[in-house]
Amino acid sequence: MLTQIHISNLVTIQTLHLDLISGTTVITGETGAGKSILIDAIELALGSRITGNLVRAGQEKADISICFDVSKLSSARAWLKNYDLDTETNECIIRRTITSDGRSRSYINNFPSTLQPLRELSELLINIHGQHEHQTLLKPEKQREILDRYAGHFDLVDKVHTYADEWQQLNNQMTELRARADEHQSRSEFLKFQLHELEELQLHPDEFQTLDLEHKQLAHADELLQNINHTLSLLSTNDEANALQMLNQALTALETVQRVNPKISTWIESLKNAIIHISDTEDDLQRYLESIELDPERLQQIEQRISVIFELARKHKIAPQELYDLQQKLSAEFSELETSDERLSELAQQLQTIEKNYFSVAEKLSNSREKSAKKLNVEITKIIHTLSLPHGQFKIDLEKETQRKITAYGLEKILYQIKTNTDQTLQPLNKVVSGGELSRIGLAIHMTTATQHTIPTLIFDEVDVGIGGGTAEIVGKLLRQLGESHQVLCITHQPQVAAQGHHHLLVEKSQLHAATQTNIKILSEKEKIAELARMLGGIEITKKTLDHATEMREKINA
Repeated sequence: MLTQIHISNLVTIQTLHLDLISGTTVITGETGAGKSILIDAIELALGSRITGNLVRAGQEKADISICFDVSKLSSARAWLKNYDLDTETNECIIRRTITSDGRSRSYINNFPSTLQPLRELSELLINIHGQHEHQTLLKPEKQREILDRYAGHFDLVDKVHTYADEWQQLNNQMTELRARADEHQSRSEFLKFQLHELEELQLHPDEFQTLDLEHKQLAHADELLQNINHTLSLLSTNDEANALQMLNQALTALETVQRVNPKISTWIESLKNAIIHISDTEDDLQRYLESIELDPERLQQIEQRISVIFELARKHKIAPQELYDLQQKLSAEFSELETSDERLSELAQQLQTIEKNYFSVAEKLSNSREKSAKKLNVEITKIIHTLSLPHGQFKIDLEKETQRKITAYGLEKILYQIKTNTDQTLQPLNKVVSGGELSRIGLAIHMTTATQHTIPTLIFDEVDVGIGGGTAEIVGKLLRQLGESHQVLCITHQPQVAAQGHHHLLVEKSQLHAATQTNIKILSEKEKIAELARMLGGIEITKKTLDHATEMREKINA
């Protein structure tokens, strides 16, 4: 339930704070006073698009805060908990600031939020019926949405949508495979030729790198032998002087004077380590020397093998070391093409399973829609009769497709039909009703489906436009009745509607220091009668008008 609204520096509002309670609250005021600004502020706080400059003249930013009690809203509490935005107080405070350059920031329970999650949350907190919303009733998708929302079978709707998406994706894959059948044949022949060349080469993983290394060793065998022998000579094999001999002589010299200075022992250890490292290196070099071969025949074989590899690599325009990976890639593609018939068979089986699941769920959805449509037909027709259409009849037609098709929305088209007179036949909504009739039918639909909302706060923004007299009084009674189970806010120009409110807010516009200012106040019982009299009588309020207003309130309070 919406409990508080705080607004500062929004258009003509300087500062406004309202505490709201349950029941039906009517909002009235002179034409042009800015009655819709309160609803606009709520919609802005909940993430609606910013249009124009909304910041009060001379100010840097506007600030809107609205507070909801979510103690009885399990879905909203679950949403907040999922985003780690829940509080121990069961309050949800939504705030939005708008700067004069059009930028805005939003917060949920003091945590910054983007507009998308804010809009998700708003759908769990409040439902707003605008004065032009009945025009959307002419759209088939809106008619389907209203019926599904009334029925509450959201799980079935989601499953139908999911199965339809999966079916479409698989069907597209099958269509693509079939369309490429001829292309597959020519591609398969081409791959077969390329693979034959590669397979004849009998290339092994990393073979080129191994051959390249061996080639370098064989090609430079003389140079390697000469330099390694020279290195061994310097290290150990030269009888006249070598590194190991000199290091051992240096070690002996230091050991002789080790007793003179303890520090010499550190140098002795360093020399011993050096001798060990050089000895190890000598052994490694000796083993490597033994492995070096002067093998011109092997060198020629390797050069021939490398030449073949280079030639094939140039043909495929890749590096030689990439040939083996190319062979694996082409082989995988060839196997996939060769098994395309098997893949088609697998897809067909999957498609059959999805079709079976889809039609099973879609039929359940159809049955639920049919059951709910019958109930909704009766309830809407009943309300239409009270709105100066005593012979009207409303009917939701579930038009089955002649062929069972898989669509994202089920097995039938949903069409709202109406007749306003006994001698008429039922026809689609957009072909029969006038603007005034559509407004009343729209209101009847809103009123009927609103009772199904788990959302406790409903706002009706001048949905009573185009009606008056006894019909307006009935609308007021319906809104008051709705207020017994929901929190209802209603902007109205009709005194018959305003008289039915449990609570009454008056919107007034004034001039202060050449600046326009909008104020909203909660009316006492006496002030309610005065406002009703103004709505009934216009500029001149007579005693008769006041008596009429008093009578309207007394009838309700009786």
